[in-house]
Amino acid sequence: MNRVIFAKPSYTYRQFLKKDIKSVAKEFEALMIKQVLKEAFRPVLKNKSFYQRFYYDMFLEGTSRQFAEAGGVGIARFVVESYEKNNPEPRNREELRLMVRRVLREEGLPEWLSVIPEVESGYSTEAVSPKGAAGLWQLMEETAKEHGLRVDEELDERFDPYKSTRAAARHLKKLYEKYGDWLLTFVAYNWGEGNLDRAGGREVLENLDLLPEETRNYLEKLSEMLKLTAVR
Repeated sequence: MNRVIFAKPSYTYRQFLKKDIKSVAKEFEALMIKQVLKEAFRPVLKNKSFYQRFYYDMFLEGTSRQFAEAGGVGIARFVVESYEKNNPEPRNREELRLMVRRVLREEGLPEWLSVIPEVESGYSTEAVSPKGAAGLWQLMEETAKEHGLRVDEELDERFDPYKSTRAAARHLKKLYEKYGDWLLTFVAYNWGEGNLDRAGGREVLENLDLLPEETRNYLEKLSEMLKLTAVR
C-alpha cells in the first residue's frame, strides 16, 4: 500500500451539496417573496402604465433577492438544517464500516470486502497517496470518473464516503465479473487491470513473483485482515 498523506479538496461532496441546496432554496425564497409583494401591490399598480409596472417588477426582483440573501424568512436555513438532520455524516470508523457493509449488500457483494478500506486508507476519508489515489477506497481519478464520480478543481467526490463506496463497489463487481476470482480482483484493484492483463492475467496465480512487491504486500495485508474478521 502507498504511504498515506492527508489533504482536503476545495469542497467535500457534502459541503458542495449543502451549498447547492442552500442556493436553490434562496432562489425559491426570493421568488416567493417577490410573488407576495406583487400580490400586495397589485391594486396600486392596476392603473399604472406598462413602463411603471415593468420598472416596479425590476425593483421587486432586486429587493426580493436581497431579502433572501440576508436570511429572508428562513426557508433556506430550514432546508439546509433539515438536510443535515436527515442525512447525518458518519461520525467514526465504526459508522463508516456499517455504511460500507450496507452499500456492499445493496450492490450484491460480500460484506467482508469492507476490509479493503482498512488496508487502503485505514478508513480515512481524506487519505491521498503519492500516486494520486484518494479517499476511503483510494480510487484513482480515471477509475472514479468511470464509475460516475465528479473529480475536478472544485469538487472531488472520492472524498465523499458514501459516493466513493458506491463507486468502489461497482468497480469491484466489474473486476470480479471479468476475472471470476477474488484474488485476481484484488490484484487488479491494487495494480490495475492493464498491468494484470499484460502479466498474463490468471497466470499470476501460478507465480505471484510476477507481481510487484507493493501488490504482494497488499495481498498479505488483506489476508491478515480477513483472518481477523473471521475471528470476530
